[in-house]
Amino acid sequence: MIKRILTLFIVAFATISNAQNTFTAEVLDSENKEVLIGASLILKGTTNGVSTDVTGLAILKNIPSGEQTIVVSYIGYEDEHLRFIFPIEREKVHTVLLTPSDTEIDEIIIEATRGNRTVANLPTRTEVLTEEIDEAASMEPSKISHLITHSTGIQVQTTAAGSNGAVVRIQGLNGRYTQMLKDGFPLYGGFSGSLDILQIPPLDLRQVEYVKGSASTLYGGGAISGLINLLTKKANKDETLLHINLSHIGARDFNAFTSKRFGKWGFTNLASMHIHNPYDADEDGFSDIAQVSKFNFNPKLFYNPNKKTDLYFGATISKENRKGGSMSKINNENPDTLYFLDKQESSRFTTQFSANYKFSETKTITLKNSISSFDRYINIDENILGTSATFVGNQLNSFTELNLNINKEKQNINIGINALSDKFKEDNFFSQPLRNQEYQTLGLYINHLWDVTDKLALESGLRTDKVDASTLNTENGGQSFILPKISALYKLTPELSIRLGGGMGYRMPTIFNEEAEPYGYKNVQTIDFGNLIAEESYGSNIDFKYQSTFGLDNVLLSLNQMFFYNVIDNPITLNENDIDNLFYEQTNDSLFSKGYESQIKLTVGKFTWFFGYTYTDAYLENGKNKNPLTLTPKHSIKGDLLFVVEDKWRIGWDYDYKSGQFLNNSHITESLFTTGIIVERTIDNFVIFLNAENFTDVRQSNTGNVLENGSPQFTEVWAPLDGYFFNMGLKIKL
Repeated sequence: MIKRILTLFIVAFATISNAQNTFTAEVLDSENKEVLIGASLILKGTTNGVSTDVTGLAILKNIPSGEQTIVVSYIGYEDEHLRFIFPIEREKVHTVLLTPSDTEIDEIIIEATRGNRTVANLPTRTEVLTEEIDEAASMEPSKISHLITHSTGIQVQTTAAGSNGAVVRIQGLNGRYTQMLKDGFPLYGGFSGSLDILQIPPLDLRQVEYVKGSASTLYGGGAISGLINLLTKKANKDETLLHINLSHIGARDFNAFTSKRFGKWGFTNLASMHIHNPYDADEDGFSDIAQVSKFNFNPKLFYNPNKKTDLYFGATISKENRKGGSMSKINNENPDTLYFLDKQESSRFTTQFSANYKFSETKTITLKNSISSFDRYINIDENILGTSATFVGNQLNSFTELNLNINKEKQNINIGINALSDKFKEDNFFSQPLRNQEYQTLGLYINHLWDVTDKLALESGLRTDKVDASTLNTENGGQSFILPKISALYKLTPELSIRLGGGMGYRMPTIFNEEAEPYGYKNVQTIDFGNLIAEESYGSNIDFKYQSTFGLDNVLLSLNQMFFYNVIDNPITLNENDIDNLFYEQTNDSLFSKGYESQIKLTVGKFTWFFGYTYTDAYLENGKNKNPLTLTPKHSIKGDLLFVVEDKWRIGWDYDYKSGQFLNNSHITESLFTTGIIVERTIDNFVIFLNAENFTDVRQSNTGNVLENGSPQFTEVWAPLDGYFFNMGLKIKL
């Protein structure tokens, strides 16, 4: 009896042992052969899995005999499917090389910080848009206002109902605190500030980068609330794109982008034309969308004589005419009771030059220069009595930077010097005194990135700026700023990371703020540097990110929670005296912006869902008094659901919610919910698209009269003016 039991036990043990095979693997990066800590090995079709240790090794146990598939995965890398017939040689260590993914967002190189790091490995919190650019171009082919609001905490605010001018607000702060860059050149803003995002077409963009919170250490004054860097396509391949668009409210667009590569030379060019008829959504006799005609031409020439040298020269030529107000005045008809016209003309000419030379594998020097000339004419006919405002001028900017980048395996050091010149000259000789102003800024900076361990990375930076500012009668005598920043990234696991950062910023006083736009700068007094000093800020944020594929194919979950806190001392406000003159002043108060952003992004197969929530508490504090910032919703939600079948279908649904907003009269507006849908069908080289935007017809006029004293001039815009619209068109890839 005992012998039988012993025999059965031996047979059972042998059977179990035979079924419990093991697999030992070492997981490495295919390019640099570095070990990948925390890579997942999953027995396909089961929950049996294991992760690699600090040496990159993992032992997967309890593998049944027979043919089995083991899936090896790691965030930012292509999955590897390994097929074996078990049992196999147990003691053998299988080397698995994973290839970095070209499509994973965490592998995109960030250029705004100059650090040559990916999103996943950069201590400074940075968000990136890539795939969303093509979708947004179908919705608004002539401008980027819809594109840049794809991130939480970003709001495009209309500054004037007549001209439809708009600025970008980050984390509740006014538009003047956001710095706009294109290919790393900070030449937007100032006199062109309310027109910038309306004049940049998205067709040639390849990447949009957001750095939220103080970023003055990177590029100098102006980036108190953050910066947005627009990166254009390079001449890496032969490509021709045509984009034709029509809308039922009078928009017509024709955009063309071409890219050619021939040997060491490359060439790209964007040509765009936008025409929009005036549109009166509520039929009150005033335009809700201005009449616009716009042209843009943006050629670039690239030259790579050898592997060490990279040069390009580019130019931008653009011209725009814009009319808003009384429909009869826009159409050159004799108005009866309705009389208002906001007429604007602008032109921009910009040159860009960049040269990179690689001394060695670790050292690169870069020289950049850009010159921009922007002319703008504003004429506002306010009423039939002949009251009007005229403002004409030229803004001439130049930016030059010399940068040394030392990029080693564990450290990156950026040392640079840059000079920025900003000159505004008023051409309206009826205004006395002329409101000319000039700023000369010289900056020195150093930025250090250090991968302390595989889990901890630190980034520290220090910048010093000296700004000489003057008007016709006053000057600041040269004001200096010291701007430190520090950021840290800690990876608790391969899926979970924490970022913490903070920095300081500043912005020089200027007459060009969104508060002055509705006045057409009429009676706005010149800056008095004897009484005004720079606005200075400090801020911080902490960010938690979780991202995982759960070892599954075509699944990716990203969770992000960020808290922010910003303070601006000596904020400038626009006030009016007894003789109707408008002047800027500082009253020893402070501006606060604090809150948090929550993001969820889930991809399952062909579906991608994004949900973002932002809580913003922004107010002006003077003593014990707190005045909430106007046109700043405390609660906002934005998101979209996207279905994509590659080279066939793209269907997207987006939604946006804003809670009530304070107005200057202390009233609180109604909450808003807007939604839209876009459908694209690809047939060979053709893409047909149909977009329905705000199809629930949410608009400000639904809640009452949007005209202040019978005029749109000083209307605070807190909701869409145009209501719903449909547009459709054709994209052609040649």
